[in-house]
Amino acid sequence: MSRTSPEDTIMKFSRGIGVVAAAVLSMASTAAPAAEPVTLGWVGPLSAPGNYSSGQEMRWAVELGVEEINKAGGVLGRPLKVFYEDTKGQPSEGSAAAVRLITKNKVSAIFGEFHSSVALAEIDVAHQYGVPWVGTDVWSDDITAKQYPEVFRLAPANSLIYVKIANWIAEQGFKHVATVAENTDFGQGGAKVVLDTLKAKGVADTPATIDLNQQDFTPSLIRLMSQKPKPDLLQMIVAGQAQYQIVKQACQLGFAPNAATKMIGSSGLLQKDVWEVDGECAKNLLIVNVARPKSQWNDKAKSFVQEFQKRYNRPPTGVAMEAYDTLGVVVAGIEQAKSSDPKAVIKGLENVHYTGVNATYSFSTNKSPAWAYHQFMDVPFTVIQYTQMNQAPEDAAIVYPKEWATTDKILPLK
Repeated sequence: MSRTSPEDTIMKFSRGIGVVAAAVLSMASTAAPAAEPVTLGWVGPLSAPGNYSSGQEMRWAVELGVEEINKAGGVLGRPLKVFYEDTKGQPSEGSAAAVRLITKNKVSAIFGEFHSSVALAEIDVAHQYGVPWVGTDVWSDDITAKQYPEVFRLAPANSLIYVKIANWIAEQGFKHVATVAENTDFGQGGAKVVLDTLKAKGVADTPATIDLNQQDFTPSLIRLMSQKPKPDLLQMIVAGQAQYQIVKQACQLGFAPNAATKMIGSSGLLQKDVWEVDGECAKNLLIVNVARPKSQWNDKAKSFVQEFQKRYNRPPTGVAMEAYDTLGVVVAGIEQAKSSDPKAVIKGLENVHYTGVNATYSFSTNKSPAWAYHQFMDVPFTVIQYTQMNQAPEDAAIVYPKEWATTDKILPLK
């Protein structure tokens, strides 16, 4: 009679455990395959000649949002993945990025962008492929006026915001405005809205067109400051870093901002870089800021600001808030559709009702005026003024609208 040694028994037992473990692992992998991620494509300027400061901040906000969404369980029970494309402020880069995101990465939607001319190139591609596109900080009327069913916008259209700005300019008693506008869809479109509105109010507006690749704006500024009577407001309808040089050169010429001639610009001046480039010259700048003031922040906004500050060691601007909310709106559209299929997502976005950090969003389906189609209509914005060196936008004085204003004076006083 043969005997089984203790060593043989242990070996047989170990082999049995190995077989069982392998079977269990095999069953687990068969029963619960890894869920395919929901894929989205982000577009925006991350390098020159685009406004890369705002683009980087937009990307940071989106990355923070993606992390939060995945920690909370993802989208439709699937992880969320975002592919990022640097469009460099160039229309050709934007259209190429959109093609890659759709054909290579198979995204359910594209969102983001800072430059209107780039957005216009991207939406043609989105329309061609039937993929939703949601704009973050692009203002040209034509973006939604084309009435592509795929295109939605959180940012204001020029005609939505600049009519209000022009009315405020007239109400403040400015009589002789000089407007510097970039030679793009955003710049020329915004300048026309302002010119037409001010003309109806009896306010003179002298325009000057600039190229974003310029470095020396002195000739245009000298021409404007030589007007008789001298302008009492210098307005910039310019996206991005070009404003820094305009501010610096206007200041060095003694043109603006000062008691005789105030100066107002757009969201590119919200970045802290303006203090590094312009120093004291940035003091007393007026800025159109698409954001609710700190006094109106909801709990979601307070949490976002805290996390953004902690992660990136700087407070988020209104542009970052728009970017964070754009991601939230797109995800809400997917959840509304209960599908990541692009055509279903379009329908989901048309019916979305989403509360973000900046607003509660839904999209108009009105086709008159043309730019109102798929436009978020209740865009919150303020006109702020830097009154101290190195001031953050949320700490600046608010001069418009009246219900949110913290002062009724524009500095420096005459």
